[in-house]
Amino acid sequence: MSDNQDLHNQLIKLGDMIGDGLHLEPDGKWISQEYRRVAKALGYPVSPSRKSNVAGINEAMKEALKTAKCQCGGKLKQTRSGSYRAKCIAPNCTNKYQFKSKRVKA
Repeated sequence: MSDNQDLHNQLIKLGDMIGDGLHLEPDGKWISQEYRRVAKALGYPVSPSRKSNVAGINEAMKEALKTAKCQCGGKLKQTRSGSYRAKCIAPNCTNKYQFKSKRVKA
């Protein structure tokens, strides 16, 4: 068999493993990585991994929360790092807010 055929067979086996969900197991990360490597070697287009923008989101939320206030007058706090959600920190208030990202035109 040619090297190309071996790579195709390996790609199929890895794809079956991904289909069975083995790549989601604790020690299965190698399956996804190997699949991407083999697909790239065969010349298939492989999309790049999504880039993290947590720092940018946190900075934008910090600026937005300086001026934003709850309807009850309480302060708002970001619910978790990297999210555009905020909740009121007043004791009896359960209001939650969803902020929008400001897109920069290139």
